[in-house]
Amino acid sequence: MERPVYYAHTLEGENEEKWQTIKEHSENVAKLVKKFSAEWCTEEYAEDLGLLHDAGKYQTDFQRRLHGEKLSVEHSIAGARRWLEMKWPESGAYCIAGHHSGLPDVGNRTDSEDEPTLLGRMKREQQDFTACKGELALTEINAFPAKDAVCRNGSSADDIKKEYAFWTRMMFSCLTDADYLDTEEFCSGRKERGIHADFMACCDLMNQHIAQFQADTPVKRAREALRRQVISHADEKADIYLIHMPTGSGKTLTSMQFALERAIRSHKKHIIYVIPYTSIIEQNAKVFKDIFGAETILEHHCNFDYESVQDAAMRKRLKRTAENWDASIVVTTNVQFFESIYGNRGSELRKLHNIADSVIVFDEAHMFPSLFFQPCLEAVRILTQRYHCEAVFMTATMPDFHTWMREFGCGGVKSLDLTEDKSSFPIFDRCKIESLGRRSSEKLAGLAAEAENSLIVVNSRRAARRIYQLLPGKKYHLSTYMTHDDRSRVIAEVRDSLANREHFCLVSTSLIEAGVDLDFDLVFRELAGLDNLLQTAGRCNREGKKRDCKTYAFEFEEEDLRPKSNEFMIQQSFCREVFQRYDDVASPEAVEFYFNRLYAYTLDSRKSMDFKAAFSPASCGIDGFGFNYARYARDFRLIDENTQPLVIVTEENRETVMPLLKAAAYGGMAAVRRLQKYSISLRPYEFEKLTKAGAVCDEKGIRYLGCERYYSRESGILFENNEADIW
Repeated sequence: MERPVYYAHTLEGENEEKWQTIKEHSENVAKLVKKFSAEWCTEEYAEDLGLLHDAGKYQTDFQRRLHGEKLSVEHSIAGARRWLEMKWPESGAYCIAGHHSGLPDVGNRTDSEDEPTLLGRMKREQQDFTACKGELALTEINAFPAKDAVCRNGSSADDIKKEYAFWTRMMFSCLTDADYLDTEEFCSGRKERGIHADFMACCDLMNQHIAQFQADTPVKRAREALRRQVISHADEKADIYLIHMPTGSGKTLTSMQFALERAIRSHKKHIIYVIPYTSIIEQNAKVFKDIFGAETILEHHCNFDYESVQDAAMRKRLKRTAENWDASIVVTTNVQFFESIYGNRGSELRKLHNIADSVIVFDEAHMFPSLFFQPCLEAVRILTQRYHCEAVFMTATMPDFHTWMREFGCGGVKSLDLTEDKSSFPIFDRCKIESLGRRSSEKLAGLAAEAENSLIVVNSRRAARRIYQLLPGKKYHLSTYMTHDDRSRVIAEVRDSLANREHFCLVSTSLIEAGVDLDFDLVFRELAGLDNLLQTAGRCNREGKKRDCKTYAFEFEEEDLRPKSNEFMIQQSFCREVFQRYDDVASPEAVEFYFNRLYAYTLDSRKSMDFKAAFSPASCGIDGFGFNYARYARDFRLIDENTQPLVIVTEENRETVMPLLKAAAYGGMAAVRRLQKYSISLRPYEFEKLTKAGAVCDEKGIRYLGCERYYSRESGILFENNEADIW
C-alpha cells in the first residue's frame, strides 16, 4: 500500500506534486536552526527542535485544511507534547508550542485546556500525529544542550535560571527565523535580504572622514585627544567598555570608530548602535550613511520611512532585513533592542540570534529606564559573557557603572574605562551653569527674550505651550504634540535662524536636549535630572567660540506648571542636592553623587523590574521550574502603552496622508508605518476631549484629526482650553 504524503505548505494554483512536504520543510528548518545556534547549542538539540516544530501538521484535519476544507487546527502543541514525551529539556517545548503564538507562560497543572499557558494547552485534544515518527529521524538528546551559554558550576540558582531562560529565547529566535525563511523561500522564492558591510573598508572610510577635521581650536584639539585616547585601547579585551566624553566632544564618531576597530580585532559579525531617543536616531544614522554609504546601514525604528528609499529593490531588502537584523551595522533604539530580548512574540524575538557575536554601542547608557535597570543590565551581562558580544557604554554623564553592575547583580563583568584621563573635560565647559530658583513663566519669557537667541527646555507640553504664548518676537516651539514631520521642519528653520544670527527664542520639551546639533547663546532648563540639565547645557555655546554664555536651571512658580510625577520629583530633589553640595554641577564628582543617589533609590525602593519575576514556583513547573515568558513580555514595555495614536491631517499633507489612511485601513502595513511621521500620541482623556469637540474621525479603526483648527503646525495639537498636560 502506498504511503500517504504529508504536506506543510501549498502553492496557489499548483498541484500537490509542487507542494512542500512536512519532511522537507522540517529538515530545512533543522539545518538552519543548527547553523544559527552552532555557537551555543548542541547539534542534536537544534536539529530535533527544527524537526519537531511542525509535527502537528501530520494531523488528518490539518491535511484536509490544506486541501481546501475550512477547518481550524492547532498544530504547534503536538511537537511540544512529543518533545516532553521524550523527556528532553523542557525549553524545547516552550519553543515549539510558541513558534506561531509566542513563548507562553508555563501555567499551573490545574489550568484548563482553554488557558493559553503551556500546561493548559498540553491538555488540548490532538488527532493522531504519530506518522511523524516514520519520517522525522530524531537524535537522542543526552548531553546538556546549552554548551557554555548557561554556567552551571559555582553559580547561584537564580543565575542559572536567568541564563537558561535567555538561552531558550535564543533557541526560539533561531527556530522562528528558520521557519519563516524556509516558508518564505518555498512560497515566494528566495528573496534578497541582508545588509552587509566590510568592516575593514568602513574603518578606512571613517579614518578618511576624521582626517578632514582640523584641530585648530582648543575644543577641536581636545576632541582629537579624547578620540585618540579611546582608540588607543582598541587592542584590549573587556566585556564592557566605558566611553565618558562631554557633550560636544565627538562621541558619535569616536564610538563608531572604536566599535569598528573592536569588530575587526575580535572577528565580530555585527555592530549594533543603540540610541535612546527617536528624535536623534535619524541624525546619527545619516552621519554613518554619509561616511559608509546608505547601502551599508540598517536603520530600524518607528520613524524610518522605507518608502523614502527610491530604489525599489533596496527598499524591499531593507524591510526584510529589519525583520531579523541580518545586517552588519544596525542603528536602532533602546525600545527595539530590549524588547527584541524580553518580548515573547516571534516578530520581536526573531532577530535575537543576530544580536549574538556583536559589538553593541549604547549611546547615553545612563538612560536605561530606571524601572527596568535590572533586566537591561542582566541582558548586557549575559550577551557579553555567553554570546560573544562586547558592549560600549557611552555617555556625557557617566555613573559609576563598575559599582552599580555589582549592586544590580551583574558582578563578574570585566569593564574598561577608555577615557581615564579627564584633564581635557573643562575645555568643554563652554557655559556656566547656575540655578535661578523659582521664576514665573512671564519672568522667564522676558529673560529669554533679552538674548540674541535662546533656548528654553521644560518638562511638560503644557509648560512649553504657556511659555510659547508669552514669548514676544520671533519664536519656535517643539513638543510631541507636533508630528515628527513638523518637528523636523521646525529644527531646520531654527538652524537657518541661527546661521543668519536672527533674534529669536526656541521653547521645547526634552526631545531637543540630546544629540541635536544646535548652538544657543543662552539656555534655560526646568529642573529635572542632572543628566537632563547637562545635556541641555550642551546646546549652549556648543563650539566654545562665544564668551559669558550661561545655562540656567529653574523651577516654575506656578503650581499647575510643575511636574506631578513622583519619579520625576525624586530626580529634581537629587538635582537640588547637587546644587547645594557642588559649585560645579558638571564635575565628575557631582555626576557620580547624583547617580549614586538615583540608583540607590531605585534599588532600595525595589522599583527595578527583577528578572526573577520570570520564574514560576517549582511546584508549577516542568521538571522543577518553569518560566512566565508571556507575562514578563507584557510587563517589560519601555514605552507607556496608555497612549493612543492620532493621525494629523492638514491642508499641507492632505494629499499624502488621506491615501495612506485608506491603505492602512485595509491592512497595508507599509502605509501604517508611513503614517507614523504624521501622527502624535495622546492619553485617553486628551482623546476624549477632542472627541467631544467633534474633531476625531475614524477610518476603519484608524483615528485621525478631521478638523484642522485643532492643530497648528507651529505648536501642535490644540485643545478646547489649550491646557492639555502630560503629567
